[in-house]
Amino acid sequence: MRMRRSGSAVIAALAATALWGGTANAAPASQFTVVNGAIRTATGTPVPASGTQASLWSDTSYATTTIDGSGRVAIGAIGDNCEGWPTVQVTVDGTVAGQTTIVSATSYGTYPVGPALGAGTHSVKIQFINDLSTAACDRNVHLAYARMESPVTDTKFSFAVMPDTQQEVLNAGDTRFKNRTDWLAGNRAALDLRFVTHTGDVVNWDTPDHSQYMVARNAMRSLETAKVPYSLAIGNHDTQATGVGGSARDPAHTRELVRDTTVFNQYFTAAQYGAVKGQFEPGKVDNSFSTYDAGGAQWLVMTLELWPRTEVVDWAKSVVAAYPHHNVIVATHDYIDANGAIEQSAGYGATSPQYLYDNLIKQYANIMFVFSGHVGIAGNRVDTGVHGNKIYSFLQTFHSNTTNPVRLVEIDTQAGSVRTWIYGPYTNQSFTEYDRSFTGIGLVH
Repeated sequence: MRMRRSGSAVIAALAATALWGGTANAAPASQFTVVNGAIRTATGTPVPASGTQASLWSDTSYATTTIDGSGRVAIGAIGDNCEGWPTVQVTVDGTVAGQTTIVSATSYGTYPVGPALGAGTHSVKIQFINDLSTAACDRNVHLAYARMESPVTDTKFSFAVMPDTQQEVLNAGDTRFKNRTDWLAGNRAALDLRFVTHTGDVVNWDTPDHSQYMVARNAMRSLETAKVPYSLAIGNHDTQATGVGGSARDPAHTRELVRDTTVFNQYFTAAQYGAVKGQFEPGKVDNSFSTYDAGGAQWLVMTLELWPRTEVVDWAKSVVAAYPHHNVIVATHDYIDANGAIEQSAGYGATSPQYLYDNLIKQYANIMFVFSGHVGIAGNRVDTGVHGNKIYSFLQTFHSNTTNPVRLVEIDTQAGSVRTWIYGPYTNQSFTEYDRSFTGIGLVH
């Protein structure tokens, strides 16, 4: 049981004395002075140098410290979730710099708050502002450190989105798939490439010798060798619903077979993807998410099954809600049509793309991009979520028989801009009619 709602810093010091034994001076050194809280043994990782954390447990609890340097104030903290995560308000030199929500109970995440500051000594106050205690749970926040983070100088990077590759795996002599991944790996530095995703129909159909999967698997090794993390959305042709030649394998059981991805998961695993942080079903990449940092921001790439089950959409909602400081990129096989409209049909799945938009995509301020394939050639649309945020959706399908298109997406976090273009390295072909640029994209931090 925690010691709650002490009335002053003196009582907090007494609480620390009782915890450590002996006098208050015996407590390990902490950079914080705490009011209505306590200095306690660190419980998160990595363990801070002091071995302690400053525990805040009411809306009158706060910690103060001074830090030297320039840049943004960043705090390291963990939280106790009680019907939601704890939020703190950070005041620097007497001015409220901003708020941040702590979303980990075990790892001291680093949470930058407020604008960049000039060099000097800065006084910092961190106040707990959304306390909650019930019979079942108790919301608290525990601070490990506060420090200055230098302004990010490299604010521009890119990620890539591969379209339907089903026409590139029909025979082992077709080198277009591997040519694309070789090109991406070889140009990693020039592009500052941080991630590669795929919008599904990796293969065209399965055969007893799984030859198409072998072509695709061989191609993806280029990214693995270069240590570029990636993910692959699963299309209808990647399931057992599609038989040899592209028609239904068993028309009487198509709805069941579209969820049979056994072979796909034999050839592609979360470990191979390189940055997976969670999966809806253990041992299956059908619905998974990966994270990475780039341009001074945090990013989350979520791949969702085709026409997802309602329980999958609910899982996706819980993931996005748990990562409010990550900019979310969703990749799924069918979302917008050849005219740029959101698809209305659930096909032979469970829910429609419109259902996905209504229940997931538009509901969260940190969902920024949706990528899909399945139909048409290429296109895009921009929607406004319920929080006023812009959502940028792109189609890239192509089904090319001659080259190997790939969509490149360049983000400039300082300018708040995105630029995207499509290029086929096999024939050195640019598809300039699909170039798009947007400003004011509203990143979350």
